[in-house]
Amino acid sequence: MRRRIVQPRLFFLILLIAGLSCGSCTIKKLNELDQDKETDEYSTWTKSGKEFNPVEYVNSIWDEKVIPIFMEESVEIHAVLEVLLQDKEKALQEYGLTRPSGEKIPAFKVKGMAEVLKYDDSSRNGLLVLDLQPTDGQEDVLLQIGPVIRQTAIRDSLDFIRFTDVGNQLQFASLADQLNLRMRKESVEPLDLENISGKNICFYGAIKLEEDQEVQTLKDYVVTPVKIEMIEAEESEND
Repeated sequence: MRRRIVQPRLFFLILLIAGLSCGSCTIKKLNELDQDKETDEYSTWTKSGKEFNPVEYVNSIWDEKVIPIFMEESVEIHAVLEVLLQDKEKALQEYGLTRPSGEKIPAFKVKGMAEVLKYDDSSRNGLLVLDLQPTDGQEDVLLQIGPVIRQTAIRDSLDFIRFTDVGNQLQFASLADQLNLRMRKESVEPLDLENISGKNICFYGAIKLEEDQEVQTLKDYVVTPVKIEMIEAEESEND
């Protein structure tokens, strides 16, 4: 008799627990899961347990996002420097990167045309010393071309790249390195650096400053290029 009483109660308790468990679950259709994967492909590296691959990521964004963004959003470097050399805070408000949250970052997308005065390879942080057009024979801009690229200007000037998308500091640093490597492959390696002095170029790039960094002279900032193009002599004369 005791067994007949206990078993129904136990069976009811099991059903009750199972019902509560199912009630706390969210069931998604397969097409909804596919949509989540498509829209959140790179922000779930660590959540999915997959190792972040900076080469794969940079390959996926370079031509589709990085280059178009710089070509569309870059400001003439003359305009940026004119304000930056006088009032950093004003330059930040007018030309600095604005995060979706509204936060201002001291990173500036710039473009310009210039004559290369010289290629300085006295250190591993190779530089092109530029005289911006209209030229006057004076040094105006330092364009760092490596092989050692200092700072993380390319990464930090793109508002769609966020630390939380990557996962940890080492991976975030490797992403910056890979962006610099891709820039060198696309824009620096094709250049004839031994004979580039006296030639004219068009460039797109980024200036990234530290929060407390002041800009007063040429040596206080450097431009990290994203795209460099040679300008033919006739084209330069027409401009």
